[in-house]
Amino acid sequence: MARASMSNLDVNVWVRGSKGIIGSRVDNVYALGESLYLKFRAGGVVRYVVLEAGVRAHFTNRVSGLEEASRGFPLVVKKHVRDAKLLDVEQLGFDRVLRFSFQDSVELYVELLPRGFLVLARDGRVTAASRYAELRDRVVRPGVEYKPPPLQTLNPFTIGLEELASRVTVGVDIVRGLIKGLGLPGEVAEEAVYRAGLNPNSNPRGLTIGDYERLLGELKGLYEESLAGRGFLVLRGNVPVEATPFKPRRFVDGVVVELSSFDEALDELFSARALTVEDPLRDERVKLERSLAEARELEATYRAEAEARRREAEALAANYDLLERVVECARSMWRLRDLSSCKYVEEVDFNKGFYYVNLGGLKVKIYYGESVQDAIVRLYREAGELEAKARRAGKAVEEALARLAELELKAKARSIALRAKARRVAWFERFRWTITSNGFLAIGGRDASQNESLVRRYLEDRDVFLHADIQGGSAVVLKTGGREPQVEDLEDAAVLAACYSKAWKAGFGSVDVYWVYGSQVSKSAPAGEYLRTGAFMVYGERNYIRNVKLQLALGVTLDNEGNPLVFVGSERVVGRVSIAYVILAPGDRGLDEATLVKEELVRVVDEESKPLVMAVEVDHIENMIPGRFRILKVSRGEQSTSTAYLPLYYGDILRGV
Repeated sequence: MARASMSNLDVNVWVRGSKGIIGSRVDNVYALGESLYLKFRAGGVVRYVVLEAGVRAHFTNRVSGLEEASRGFPLVVKKHVRDAKLLDVEQLGFDRVLRFSFQDSVELYVELLPRGFLVLARDGRVTAASRYAELRDRVVRPGVEYKPPPLQTLNPFTIGLEELASRVTVGVDIVRGLIKGLGLPGEVAEEAVYRAGLNPNSNPRGLTIGDYERLLGELKGLYEESLAGRGFLVLRGNVPVEATPFKPRRFVDGVVVELSSFDEALDELFSARALTVEDPLRDERVKLERSLAEARELEATYRAEAEARRREAEALAANYDLLERVVECARSMWRLRDLSSCKYVEEVDFNKGFYYVNLGGLKVKIYYGESVQDAIVRLYREAGELEAKARRAGKAVEEALARLAELELKAKARSIALRAKARRVAWFERFRWTITSNGFLAIGGRDASQNESLVRRYLEDRDVFLHADIQGGSAVVLKTGGREPQVEDLEDAAVLAACYSKAWKAGFGSVDVYWVYGSQVSKSAPAGEYLRTGAFMVYGERNYIRNVKLQLALGVTLDNEGNPLVFVGSERVVGRVSIAYVILAPGDRGLDEATLVKEELVRVVDEESKPLVMAVEVDHIENMIPGRFRILKVSRGEQSTSTAYLPLYYGDILRGV
């Protein structure tokens, strides 16, 4: 089983290696799931620290999919520490609690103990926390003085021989003695005992002075090795299960890999853990499975009982004349409370008013006062009622199966979404972008600042520059790589320029788009004039693509790693590489209705594809819609889940221009 959180040794090692960010400022704060990300910048160096209560605190390079803090606790942290200088990083005692100290008496506490907190404090009092609680030994809520949990203060790697021998006797074996008596992490205790050549099950009271000397030497050696800055990852079946700052020797069923740093090892371990976190649908699935089993059992029981009633009714009908005599005897003898003289009668209940008739081993209940015909009618009625109950139970079975299938889809979609959060984001995805019919990359600015960046940084002489023939819109650069684009490539890129222009918000049906070569575009204004941000000078003849329809195709495809990806462009391209797509045009629906687009995409795909489309975040769809919209068309794309990859040249584009 993979380790779920950092140990006190891990924290100690990390804090000692984190001093390089002291004095740097927090450039921004991001969130992803339950994790908080601090982006530190010092000079031209950027480093990210990921903080997750009860789990981890380390540097990370896995920053794709991060969302700038915009709500809740992450937003409060951003308001207090953005642009603030980091003054110190400390471990409290020798425990799993860290303190990040910023200017203006702002502190961020990270508790890596089970059920720990992230706490933002100012002048020693809680400003905000990842959650609030009143505990036995402290209270975590705004305005209250921050008190850490009870801390381990002993550094177990600096004790002497006598203290070691005294403390470990609290355990029933040497490993548990080290854990309980010294507060050592379990993996460190096992490693030290293994290196010392001791039996982990041995009673610590039976160890010799020589045993304790070897054990103490191994503990100190492990600590020195841990402070050397190395990182090791233990894999079982290619799954990370352990990350250590020392090279573990005790594993015989795993592969030990040395990485470039301890941070990288931690990143690998906990990123793998993040993709396999506990299924939040598990409890609901268990309840449904229990309901399904009960419904199936009820259905079978009701059907069996209904069949039994029918057999009983048929038996009465087949022995009608005989039963009339039996019933007449029972009726006449009932007042005497003695039916022993009535043949075939047994198990009489005078209080409840019934008796059983045994017909060749088949016992049929008959109520006092019933005729044979009355009993037959009653039994058939009861059979019908039981069959109706069986049908209702059968419907409950169908509903439970359908709900379980729905949960399975959600679970698959969640797994895919978690994987997609860790996907590598291509450099061009921060812009508007599409890939044209013949494999050219077209990128457009999201605003004036990006338009400026595109032209200054990415537009080359043989590239093509496109813009809607209207003031205000995306500047689109068609990267040619020295090749000559065809008409369809220009038309595909023109869709981007048209749809992401003010023509969309104005509700136009179409707009002209002009294009020129990169060599015709300049950011230099004529003498005496000034070009605002995002504005350009275009020299020479302009080429026009007339009446470009404001119809944007938006589909779900797969990137080169198999992750679902929202892709936009012309229907010609999007339809070819997508699992499903919609055609959007200017309309009356607001961006807050982007969920409708996702629902429509989910609706049209097959069962195999549903989890991939369900995994797409609505925010990603909303981000691609130019403005108020209407849906003109919903369609399956030409590709299946096994082939819906963007063309192979996507991999080349990923490497940049």
